[in-house]
Amino acid sequence: MKVEKPYSKAYLNARKEAWIILLAWFVCLIWTVGYAAFTGYGADGATLALVWGMPAWIVWGVLLPWVCATVFSVVFALWFIADDALDSD
Repeated sequence: MKVEKPYSKAYLNARKEAWIILLAWFVCLIWTVGYAAFTGYGADGATLALVWGMPAWIVWGVLLPWVCATVFSVVFALWFIADDALDSD
């Protein structure tokens, strides 16, 4: 009978980090699509609010999650991703 080897620490850390990244991606996706759908779809061009010369729904629905995702990526990469040694096999 073959004995299964337990998962390596590197694999377990990589799987945990992948789930965290997937969750962050999903939150940004829901925010972007949801906010843009509710505030940008069918917006009247004559009464469109501008922020920094761009439509407000673009700034808050696209630019904000983009900036948040970038900050999250840098912080996550620098301080939370584990630097595990690979197994010999």
